[in-house]
Amino acid sequence: MRIKQSIECWLFHREFGTFLLLKCSATPRHPEYWQPVTGGVWQREPLLHACLREVREETGIALNEADVIVIHDEVHVFVPEYNLEVRKPIFTAATNVSEIQVSDEHLAYEWVAPETVPSMLFWESNKQTFADVLAFYQQPS
Repeated sequence: MRIKQSIECWLFHREFGTFLLLKCSATPRHPEYWQPVTGGVWQREPLLHACLREVREETGIALNEADVIVIHDEVHVFVPEYNLEVRKPIFTAATNVSEIQVSDEHLAYEWVAPETVPSMLFWESNKQTFADVLAFYQQPS
């Protein structure tokens, strides 16, 4: 089995109470779909740095390390058709930035109300991690 290291980061808009989703292209394996910021990790790259880099590359938002919160240190997702295990920490960060500079990896973006996010997600693993991220934001302060 192959192992791939990745990151997942859920961006939360403080003012609107919404979450950022990015639209990905269709492939032979799946139709177009929505997901949070995700991406690979370079060899020897610290996971937090990979998160900051991927957020900047995919959205144009420049976060600081202090902006990022770890929801899970590592989640494992098995993709049987590729005999692949993806290992990824789950991050979140709050922002007031509304306009996103979508990378050429994505077709569109949308700030989505929390109650609508699960119905837009394609991957079950994203639905599960979103539930944990949402629970984090719904905690009493």
